[in-house]
Amino acid sequence: MNTRDVSKIAILGMIVMILSACSDTSPEVSVLRSMESLEFNPNHVVTSSLTSVPLQATCANFIGKIEMSLDGGATWITPTSYDGTAASACVNGKFTVSLSNLKAPWSSLAIAAGQTLKVKFRAQPRPNNFFYKEVTVLYSPSSTRSQEVLIGSAEQAGGGYRVKSRLRHQQQHVAAGGNFKIKGRITE
Repeated sequence: MNTRDVSKIAILGMIVMILSACSDTSPEVSVLRSMESLEFNPNHVVTSSLTSVPLQATCANFIGKIEMSLDGGATWITPTSYDGTAASACVNGKFTVSLSNLKAPWSSLAIAAGQTLKVKFRAQPRPNNFFYKEVTVLYSPSSTRSQEVLIGSAEQAGGGYRVKSRLRHQQQHVAAGGNFKIKGRITE
């Protein structure tokens, strides 16, 4: 056997191996990551101001179209038509939109403290195939509380503020008995 015959046998063997690996079944395609990925972090937002509520999500680059609904899914709009800085698709694995009560439809609502607003999103990774996500926004405005500040000396500082002079006069009392002595203020 010469080297030429050996190389022909080797080529023939490789062809037999390749053909034996093929079958008559239909080919399958598998996706290594989810095509329906649109994850808001957080998906429950508590805010004291509805002027600007930024929402951020990580998403799959397969998503070609994202729409949002601020009225429970009755009407769908593109994020770009609502917020000029938002994209209508996933860009580099991220999606951001900023909500505001200065824009319709929230501008026409009387939103009370403690009210929860729901924002629905639908994304389309493939034609005619939508999946849905929801973000809740709890409106909890800050409230002012009246709190007395007790000052005993002419000048005290702490807690990021500085107070001068006496705001409210407090009597100084000394209590004694049982081999101990307590000094302090008694509020009336």
